[in-house]
Amino acid sequence: MARLAIAASLAFFAAAAGAAFAESVFTVENVAIDAEAASAVEARERALADGQRAALEILLRRLTVAGAGATPPVPDAEALAAMVAGFSIAGERVAPTRYRAALTVDFDPRAVRRLLRDSRIAYAETVSKPVLVVAVLRGPRGARLWGAANPWRRAWEERPPSRGLVPIALPLGDVVDLGLVDAARALAPDRDALAALARRHGTTEVAVAVAGPLVPAVAEDDPTAPALATTLSLRRLAAGGDRVHEETMTGRAGEDAQALLERTAAQAAALLERDWKRANLVAYDDAQALPVLVPLENLGGWVAIRRRLDGLAVIAAVDIDSLSRRAARLTLRHYGTVAQLRLALAQADLALEAEEGGWVLRLRAPPLGPAAAARPGARQSG
Repeated sequence: MARLAIAASLAFFAAAAGAAFAESVFTVENVAIDAEAASAVEARERALADGQRAALEILLRRLTVAGAGATPPVPDAEALAAMVAGFSIAGERVAPTRYRAALTVDFDPRAVRRLLRDSRIAYAETVSKPVLVVAVLRGPRGARLWGAANPWRRAWEERPPSRGLVPIALPLGDVVDLGLVDAARALAPDRDALAALARRHGTTEVAVAVAGPLVPAVAEDDPTAPALATTLSLRRLAAGGDRVHEETMTGRAGEDAQALLERTAAQAAALLERDWKRANLVAYDDAQALPVLVPLENLGGWVAIRRRLDGLAVIAAVDIDSLSRRAARLTLRHYGTVAQLRLALAQADLALEAEEGGWVLRLRAPPLGPAAAARPGARQSG
């Protein structure tokens, strides 16, 4: 009993850390607000109300897949205010009858989940590990990956950051990266080389994004105007089978090559986000129960496992059936399928495997290589 009490108190602090990680998904940043009214005070109130509604729409698009089900009802002003946990304002510009600013809104995760569940809408909030994008450009002189001669890589570097379920990371392109992967290995794809590159940058997730060649075309928005077109080939490497997407991106009238590549990068990032959400859409209604065995080496390992479990939205509750120095027996009450549970656990560096006698849950060391360890602020977007 004493061990259970100690574990419960430690789990309290672990839950707080896990909750902070989960709640970051429910923050919508830098929503432009602009309203006019009879006075600056009224304009501010109107701008804040409109901004909070716009932020909720952004959040719901972040968590759901368009066309996957019903549309959640629009909450009235009182219900919307109850869903807002807090907000902050930047860049205020106040005139006698006009108010402009940038609004960041923190939504209450429980209230948002309740809205979606009551509307019987499946949604995803499992955050992927950062996906390392390896950007290869095909051209008349062959394929290019590193260096200033690759404007396709620059298009990814210049993407504005956004807060979604799939963070995007980019390799440094330094001497070590060049030694691990070149354009030919990326196109093959050489899985061992790409996995080593991912580990160096602190993740296990890789997507090879190929653009080009750039060819003459007719503008998509003006059949009389010349433009450029390019082929996008996107491959996200996955243990259960790669996800591959190909499409042609046609330029618009007056759009230069770099602008087309930047729009193509935005489309590729949206595809990564869409595919991830589709794989993780869960109807959060009845929770399933899964008994698991957790081998333990020390108390620190137990605390780390509880912290990760408490930070996962697909887990409704963790029941401790027994706890000793060597092992814990738990019942995981989870939403969605076991496959979705395993995927969510993997993002938290937890491995759930079927072994003789049942399911076994183990802590897995995160793939944090020397380069990533030395760079806590590694280049990321998304």
